[in-house]
Amino acid sequence: MQNLLHTDVSEHELAAIMASCPPVNVLPAAGDAAWWAIGKNPAVMKWIEPIRDRAETEIAKPMPTLSEEIVREFHASGLRLNFETVYFERRRQIARAAVCVLAESGQERWRESLRQKTREFLMETWLGLPSQAGSSPVKDSPHIDPLSAESASLMAELIEIFGDILGEEIVERIKTRLHEEFFINYLTHHEEFGWARSADNTNAVCHQGVIGAALLVEEDPILLARMLMLAKKYLCVYLGGFSDDGGCTEGAGYWQYGFGRFCVLNEQLETRSRGRLSLFAGDAKISAIARFGPSVTLYNNHFANFSDSPQSGSIKPSLLHYLGERLEDDYFRSLARAGYQQLLRGGLNFQAPRCDLFYLGRLFLRCPQDLSAEEQVGYGDVFLPGIGLIVAHAQDERGNHWDFAAKGGHNAELHNHNDCGSYVLNINGTRLVVEIGAPEYTRDYFREGRYEHIAARTLGHSLPIVNGHEQAAGTHYTSKVLVAESDEANLHFVVDITRSYPQDAGISEVVRDFKWDKKEGCLAVRDYFELTNAESFVTAIITDKEVTITDYCAHLRSDAVDLVILPLKNTVFDGQQEHAYRDHNGIPRRITRILLRPADLEKQRSIGYEITVQ
Repeated sequence: MQNLLHTDVSEHELAAIMASCPPVNVLPAAGDAAWWAIGKNPAVMKWIEPIRDRAETEIAKPMPTLSEEIVREFHASGLRLNFETVYFERRRQIARAAVCVLAESGQERWRESLRQKTREFLMETWLGLPSQAGSSPVKDSPHIDPLSAESASLMAELIEIFGDILGEEIVERIKTRLHEEFFINYLTHHEEFGWARSADNTNAVCHQGVIGAALLVEEDPILLARMLMLAKKYLCVYLGGFSDDGGCTEGAGYWQYGFGRFCVLNEQLETRSRGRLSLFAGDAKISAIARFGPSVTLYNNHFANFSDSPQSGSIKPSLLHYLGERLEDDYFRSLARAGYQQLLRGGLNFQAPRCDLFYLGRLFLRCPQDLSAEEQVGYGDVFLPGIGLIVAHAQDERGNHWDFAAKGGHNAELHNHNDCGSYVLNINGTRLVVEIGAPEYTRDYFREGRYEHIAARTLGHSLPIVNGHEQAAGTHYTSKVLVAESDEANLHFVVDITRSYPQDAGISEVVRDFKWDKKEGCLAVRDYFELTNAESFVTAIITDKEVTITDYCAHLRSDAVDLVILPLKNTVFDGQQEHAYRDHNGIPRRITRILLRPADLEKQRSIGYEITVQ
């Protein structure tokens, strides 16, 4: 098996391989015994029932309209959610009809519902999001973006699974659209697509959509070979965005999105080439990248959510199952079983944007038949020097479960926040010292207004503001990890964040020091500083919990935890501030900044506080 990305394979050799390997199913066709088997799986049966109930109400109704008015609304306001709400619901309705076809393949009413919804889907002018298509998207635009690439993947999988049911006319319409809008478009305009040269998730997502669709349906070996040669060049850029230890500065959500699609593309390539070509084979870095998602997973479905990462969520057990089987690694197999058991207990989120065919099909096919034996999986401490991230877990002497994560890094990371030295603290599965993570996405958030948003600027992180200056964005604004040590009893993490601030801040040195006594249950945070200009030095603790401050301590209260913050010697509270923002789903939220400052700035060189549980 040759690794396409790392071996010197020619276009002629690729064409010869593709000529000898006609399209073949990765997912089984409707009516296959594999789909019959999932209908007998107790967990899948539990999930299919509410899907069927929803599909029943949708069977004779048109899908919500993805109108040009909604597109114009985005370009007028910059707000995405109205478009996204309709966009993702249309794909969820296709998935629900498809699941009912697979579960009850003999019923013509479900088949007709799927055919009608597919026809409506094919009438869409914009297969992606208007926010990705430039200032004035028009018909026949050559632009390909992550959502249109997902649409390409959906079209190809509709043929793969339901080709005989959809009928020749729909299948030919899909093939024509794929060929013209994606395959030829990719070959002709690849240099115009910023994602092709990007090291972020969009590279993998778009390549899986376009190249994966071609591997499923395209019969021309020369065209496929040309596409694979370009993918060979561009996907190396994507893998280069991970540090050698597998670190991903985009966080768990975008790791799952991008690397998850990369895994699917690998499966599609290995299947189509009958095992002769791979994106995984012989690449040790793949195993390191695969471990990133579990490494930043915290107790009770939370993530160490730096940058634009979601605060909460879980890694898809179908992805973990694939990694366990493909990498022959029992660690991922155990994580997958635990993930399926968690879904069985908590249920599927049917309103999640991507509770679609891509997700549900793989979720069902890879679900174990017997989930009765409870899987116990522990997450160990990890330090990823390539991105300056430490994540650690412990249980204190009173039985409280602590999750801690802190970062160094720099302020030009993928999905960057100006947050060098920031940290999160969860206790007993409750978020206490928090990161906002991904806020509501608007046009301005990805343009010049990004660092005016509380989520991305230093003001929204548990960090110092020095002489009125926050950290600045850019490659030159960076940090350096000085100490990163963690064992069963203690953690010590020290990061120099001096160069994260602009020169006008008047800083000679700012070093942040974390010491965590795991058994005692005490986290000490100290900032050591030398200033050339000493006007103000105010540090903050960010929380979304109820806050009470007295002269001697502050309390963060939730239903499960009463957290106590004690200022260290010569450190005093400086009040609190509240800031409003809208979360990733557009829901209004608030954070509180608990402020601390030196008692006498002229005479001091450090401030700090301790965090304990009441």
